[in-house]
Amino acid sequence: MVQMTPGDQAMVKAIPGNDKCCDCGMKNPQWASVSFGTVFCLDCSGVHRSLGVHISFVRSIAMDSWTPQQLTLMKLGGNQKCQSYLSSKGILPSTPIKQKYESDVAQLYKEILKARAEGRPEPTCLSPPKNRSAYVSNNNKFNGSGGSGRPMASISSHSNGGSNGGNKVEDPNGMERLTGESDEQYVARQTRLRDEAKARMAAKFGGGGGMGGVGSGGGMMGGGGGSRMGGIGSDPNYNPNTGYGGMGMGVGGGDLTTSVMSGLGSAFGALSTVATTVASTATTVAATVQDEGTRREFASTASSFWGGLSSGA
Repeated sequence: MVQMTPGDQAMVKAIPGNDKCCDCGMKNPQWASVSFGTVFCLDCSGVHRSLGVHISFVRSIAMDSWTPQQLTLMKLGGNQKCQSYLSSKGILPSTPIKQKYESDVAQLYKEILKARAEGRPEPTCLSPPKNRSAYVSNNNKFNGSGGSGRPMASISSHSNGGSNGGNKVEDPNGMERLTGESDEQYVARQTRLRDEAKARMAAKFGGGGGMGGVGSGGGMMGGGGGSRMGGIGSDPNYNPNTGYGGMGMGVGGGDLTTSVMSGLGSAFGALSTVATTVASTATTVAATVQDEGTRREFASTASSFWGGLSSGA
């Protein structure tokens, strides 16, 4: 795969209709659909990408790399050819991008363009794949991944319902409005989906699906399965002026403070004992060292270090 040469770019841009976006008419388009051999602007390229590579495979004319097969499709295609074919089948240029390119008409044009590039007879109807894997295998060649290059059709052409002869895949559990759905029905469906999601969360995590934290009540960290999110000091009995015990000393009152100070005193006492023991051990080790200079240096360093630690404790 290589980038388009200046000559290739000039040839593609010189094709009739390629001086402007095939979907909105903006001049000097810099993006292309390999699938349809068309060029379009940056904004429309985002919509094409959202359709998926199985519908429209998007490349940058100047920045991306291209295979020889992809360049052939672009040179044989063009905005005017695509628009003329779609219009002759009742798909006007003003048709929304998603509706336009997911239609059976557009998918058949894509197959016709590939047949021209491969030197095959042009198909007169779509040959739907039996499953998705067969479709992806056929689509790989013109996406730069090899493959047989046999005719392929949009997966969505097998779905029922929707517009464009049943091409649109609709998800009743999604955010997108369903065909024929009124505002009231849409709001009611989204509300139901939200309530069902909350019920699943409550069933999975317990209670109302909330989260607790330190001091959130319930006798333990985690909020006791309540429906609110708790944090430090979220207990309703806490008074910022008098604390929990009414002693004016913050969380836990005077008893908690006394207990904490006592515990800290015990901890520092234990640390002092450890420091003394280590210092004594260091002295013993120093006594076993034969070299006088090494022994003095080791004893001095150990005594100074652990003496400082003992004083700090």
